Amino acid sequence: MARFGPHLAILPLFALVFVFFLIPLGNVFIDSFALKDGVGLGHYHHLLITPIYRQALSNTLIIATLVTVLSIILSYPLAYLIATVKVSTAKILFIVVLLPFWTSALVRTTAWIIILQRNGVLNELLTSTGILDEPMAFVYNLNGVLVGMTHVLMPFVVLPLYASFRGIDRSLIQAAEGMGAGPYRIFARVIAPLTAPGAIAGGIIVFLMSIGYYITPALMGGAGQTMIAQMISFNVLEQLNWGLAAALSVILLCVTLIIFWIFQTFFSIEKLWGGEGGNARVGEPLSGTITRRTLGGWSSVAAGSLVAFFLVLPVIFVFPMSLGSSPFLAFPPDDLSLKWFENFFSNPKWIRSIYTSLIIAAMAVTMSVTLGTAAAIGVHRLPGGNKTAVETLFILPMIIPHIVLAVALYYYLVPLGLVNTKIGLAIGHTLMATPFVFITVRAALKNFDTNLELAALGLGASWGTMFRRVMLPAIMPGVAAGAIFAFITSFDDVILAIFLTNIRSRTLPKLMFEGIAHEIDPTIIAVSALLIIFTVAVLTLNLLVQRKRS
Repeated sequence: MARFGPHLAILPLFALVFVFFLIPLGNVFIDSFALKDGVGLGHYHHLLITPIYRQALSNTLIIATLVTVLSIILSYPLAYLIATVKVSTAKILFIVVLLPFWTSALVRTTAWIIILQRNGVLNELLTSTGILDEPMAFVYNLNGVLVGMTHVLMPFVVLPLYASFRGIDRSLIQAAEGMGAGPYRIFARVIAPLTAPGAIAGGIIVFLMSIGYYITPALMGGAGQTMIAQMISFNVLEQLNWGLAAALSVILLCVTLIIFWIFQTFFSIEKLWGGEGGNARVGEPLSGTITRRTLGGWSSVAAGSLVAFFLVLPVIFVFPMSLGSSPFLAFPPDDLSLKWFENFFSNPKWIRSIYTSLIIAAMAVTMSVTLGTAAAIGVHRLPGGNKTAVETLFILPMIIPHIVLAVALYYYLVPLGLVNTKIGLAIGHTLMATPFVFITVRAALKNFDTNLELAALGLGASWGTMFRRVMLPAIMPGVAAGAIFAFITSFDDVILAIFLTNIRSRTLPKLMFEGIAHEIDPTIIAVSALLIIFTVAVLTLNLLVQRKRS
């Protein structure tokens, strides 16, 4: 039985991925070739000869590239700052990074729309100070898309890049300074090569997420910034043209898989998620307080501080604006009131949506923690040659664009009667969330001492008793972290909710998205403030648990 134990452990997750992921994607692939009069490449030919689709493909690649480059550039000074300040300051900066990282992307996008719109905070500041004679268009164009997407995705670069900076031997920089190298040469010859793995890992994550991004381009972009995800949604929800939507989904899926395959070939899955950077060397690490900084170092500190302010800026503006009484958003508010919070708690549609979100998130977390933990333990015990293939299969639902998964699940779940139901959306969320649990538990298992397991079994404990009394307490931090990520993934989802729910079963993010897409109701700002408070509470609890454990 022990011989087949690992396979039995991974079987439930494999069944879920096979039935609700691989088969639906296979159906999308087949539908992309299905024509009214047979089978062929007609849909792909139509995409190539139609200017609007060619433009959407071009926009997707250009915007994803620009967002990736901006994220890497802005992340360097912030990662350097976190790695070179004292521990207490670094903790504060980590909160600055993690707060927007954990805050709903929809909340952050809403805040940026308020800040950047023609009558928004930025234009009021620039016109009142005389810098501009009349308001500028900072949103509903390329500028808005780049600002919004970079703000949402940049933390994915900061974290692995910070890990790379921690691996740099400070004596290398001191030696370069002693030989007369200036800040630019030190960066080009020492810092950049040693931090390249972290930058590449983060950049790959950002690019993979950018090419399938939907929320920010749809809310902050204009017609000239239409991306593939928007065209897929348009063909499914408005044109009911499944063939073209399937062809666009296959193109987006192929681009994603090719990029992921290239990265996996030259690097590894661990570096993609762990951001193992820097060729760590023996000596004093760069992390820690630097008492003497060069002009280049102080410039980096100033730039890093500005980037940190950029990350936390939307969160700062949400709270004051949520306390205004005017139906027209203004900063600062003319008078203070809890009117919009009262409207949220007294309006049945808001209460119903948050209840639905919590129920679906609870279902998704329960399934993802159970399946992800079991699969991680099973993969941990598999022979070495089989691990990489199984790991890749299990994390693919997190890699591919969510718009592709939404289209595939919608087409697959309709005949099963699971569309517009909580269980249907919970299955989709479980597919997206389980890889987070799988990855965090796999990381925790690498630090688990197998001698403890052998000792418990040798003393007569059953495997179940050993797991409950020995293994589970040891890997619980990984399980808890995965559960938190799973909850955030489910509670924050908009794309699957758009496709798999209706007005009766819609979630809180979908209701907010519908409101923002038409006209921003101040109640949405109050909801955003409540979500930020909830995020801060979860983040603080997580930090307290980590502090107690350490």
